[in-house]
Amino acid sequence: MPKVSVIMPTYNRSSLVKETIYSVLAQTEPDLEVIVIDHGPTDDTRAVIKGIKDSRVKYFYKYSEAVGSARNYGLSKAKGQYIAFLDHDDLWPGDYLQVMLANLEKHKEFGLAYSPITVVYPDGSKVKLYKRPHGKSGWITLDLFRNSFVWTSATVIRKSVLEKIFFDEALKKSYEDGDYFLRLSMRTQYLFVDGVQVIKREHDKSWSYKIGVQPTRILVLERFYFSLGGDKIIPAKIAKRRISHAYRKVAEAWRREGSRSASITLYKRAIKYWPIDLRLYLGLGRTLLLSRKKDPNPRWQMPEPLSAI
Repeated sequence: MPKVSVIMPTYNRSSLVKETIYSVLAQTEPDLEVIVIDHGPTDDTRAVIKGIKDSRVKYFYKYSEAVGSARNYGLSKAKGQYIAFLDHDDLWPGDYLQVMLANLEKHKEFGLAYSPITVVYPDGSKVKLYKRPHGKSGWITLDLFRNSFVWTSATVIRKSVLEKIFFDEALKKSYEDGDYFLRLSMRTQYLFVDGVQVIKREHDKSWSYKIGVQPTRILVLERFYFSLGGDKIIPAKIAKRRISHAYRKVAEAWRREGSRSASITLYKRAIKYWPIDLRLYLGLGRTLLLSRKKDPNPRWQMPEPLSAI
């Protein structure tokens, strides 16, 4: 039985996934397996991975639009004592697993270790990401509700804490990882490890903006607070203010796109949660000045709430 199972979903990234796999095989901790889940390829990913002559690499095909589905499939195949996730275009430094495991084995009370990441853009520029509150260890559910700061490729988890905890496959477009780590934080303490940096290769600087126009985070926060026991941990005042802020951020993104109907709906919901935020009324006023005729989404409606899982 391997010590670590590394779960790697991939989708049409044959030009990058090989390098990512080799960053795992080169780890100073050799007792591992690499579970690659190919979930909808149209390129030569299968041939590339089959060409890697290392028995620790295991290839599986499972078609799905949701990366969470691929990760769940990987969890069902994992045999390791620890689970690590790595996206197909990210990279680990050579001592990543050794450092993360050493910290978890030293601190038995923590079920998950996470590290910071460095984002590398196509033009070669780099940004070291520390989202607040960086360096936080312990029971951090409240902190994760306020701000998502745990990256999937920068986590190592004891398999024993993952029983019946799966990614929500309904979250196909974004934030399936934020939802997963928020729910998992109710079960175990998180340990921040600053000794290693994961490299995240970003292909499009506008990606964060594209995520910003999706209301997924709003749905995740509402479900967590109202349906999954979050109200027992998150004070009502903090929850309402945080959900209102999430609505405002998406409303602003839609307003910049000229989507009058969507933005109005989102601002009104934000006001309902936190009516003392003056920015909401200013944003709503600006939205009302937008042209109805030029609205690219005149019939936009808020997605249905997420089902309890």
